[in-house]
Amino acid sequence: MKTNQFIFFSLVVLGLASCKQEYAQNTQPTEPTAKRVSIQELIPDSEPISLIASGVLASESEMNLSFKVGGIVQAVLVREGQSVQRGQLLARLDLAEINAQVSQARNALKKAERDLKRAENLYRDTVATLEQAQNAQTAYEVAKANLEIVEFNQRYATVVAPVTGKILKKMVEASELVSPGQPLFVLGSSGTQGAQVIKIGLADQDIVQVALGDSADIRFDAFPQRTYPARVTEVAEAANPATGTFEVELTLDEQFYPELKNGFVGKVALYPSLTEDHIKIPMAALVEGDKKEATVFVSTDRRTVKRQKLPITSIHSDYFTVNEDVIQPSTWVVLDGNAYLNDLDTITIIN
Repeated sequence: MKTNQFIFFSLVVLGLASCKQEYAQNTQPTEPTAKRVSIQELIPDSEPISLIASGVLASESEMNLSFKVGGIVQAVLVREGQSVQRGQLLARLDLAEINAQVSQARNALKKAERDLKRAENLYRDTVATLEQAQNAQTAYEVAKANLEIVEFNQRYATVVAPVTGKILKKMVEASELVSPGQPLFVLGSSGTQGAQVIKIGLADQDIVQVALGDSADIRFDAFPQRTYPARVTEVAEAANPATGTFEVELTLDEQFYPELKNGFVGKVALYPSLTEDHIKIPMAALVEGDKKEATVFVSTDRRTVKRQKLPITSIHSDYFTVNEDVIQPSTWVVLDGNAYLNDLDTITIIN
């Protein structure tokens, strides 16, 4: 009987000892669980970042062509959209009235010349006074000037293309009555005498990166599969007061593209040469942000992470950029798993 009691007591003691040992093990402090993430090293990049903007295609030089004098339009020899060569006749007036004016002025000049010779002879014979001779000389000079005027108007009773280009707009038809200086055509220059240009507006933080000669690629909706190279030819020194942006003019290559029409809207990718070294951070790393700051998780030891706010320099479709000096060397940014992180969390790298 005592033996059985001893055995039972021993079993109870052993059971209590086992429970204490298990409790002690369960109450020991545990190491925090490392969170699984993928990371990417941040490396400075000096490659230019494209500036995206839109603009409307135009001719570098557009001019309104008109007659010097008014009259009836006898013929219009070009149509809208037609390419023309320098010196090509575009339109002419009915010259009946102008030719009559020229004939009248020539006859008036001949009469003034005869009167002048007669007055000079009479003055030499002391029959006419000096005043009469001088009046005859003045009348001759006036008649000569009048002839020059009507002959000048006669020459400009036709419209001739001053440069090679394209008729962008035609605003007159034959038999119409036009007044002096009334616009008849809008001519856009092309070829060696001009070029096709597109103008875009850039914000102040972008304009400081742009310089003359910077390259660009342009795409038009009419030809989405084709890229047209261009160069920066003008950079505004002052902002447009209406938009607050700075105007930049880009000229397409010297080759003239006849398929492009003025008024086409083009999407411009401009590659500025004055871009400073920067760091591209994928959008997947973004935890919080606005246009000025982005919050990400970074790691310098690949074991723990730190929550950091970075000033943004530019935003693009799949990445944003920051200046090189805001990131320490040998820094990694968390891409996957950042939604479950807290500051100073321990991480396990899975990529």
